[in-house]
Amino acid sequence: GLDMLTALGWYIVLLCCLHLAVTSLMYVVIALAGNEPVRRFAVAILPAQTIALSTQSSLASLPAMVESARARLGYPLAVASLVLPMAVSLFRLTSPVQYMTVAAFVAWIYGIDLSAGQLVAGAALAAVISMGSVGLPGQVSFMATNMPVTQAMGLPTEPLGILLAVDTVPDMFATLGNVTADLTATSVVTRQSRGDGDASAGAAGET
Repeated sequence: GLDMLTALGWYIVLLCCLHLAVTSLMYVVIALAGNEPVRRFAVAILPAQTIALSTQSSLASLPAMVESARARLGYPLAVASLVLPMAVSLFRLTSPVQYMTVAAFVAWIYGIDLSAGQLVAGAALAAVISMGSVGLPGQVSFMATNMPVTQAMGLPTEPLGILLAVDTVPDMFATLGNVTADLTATSVVTRQSRGDGDASAGAAGET
């Protein structure tokens, strides 16, 4: 009834806020590890983020990510063409957040207290599963990815069907976080590659 609708509303708000927190954290990583001006990076990746929000697909956002990395940020083609496809395939930073939030919500509505062992097991499995999920809208693989984590933590899986029905909005922000993380990883790798290149050039000059 109304209580369940209220609980689902809080679930959507919580999950969206967590995904936005992950996205915001990427700008901190950019400033510290990517050595990239945050404002410049934010403006450059905006087209890719827009596509991510509208399509809910990291795969569909890949061409826009490559365009942002190459034309707007000036990252080397060798780095962008290697890191971005690999990141889209393997680096879904928001997926473990979703899996654990789903499991925690199921435990909450059933009044189940999760032990430290259950949380550790769920987190470890969530990290592994996230690397094998597809870069398509989350509804495509929601049951296949969330059910193993929920079962591994010894929780009922019946509520997953209801959570699947309200996954559209959270998945928009999840894709936003993933695309931002993919471009952040590209920035960090670019900085490291340039640093290695400068170090090699310096060593060659000394010899």
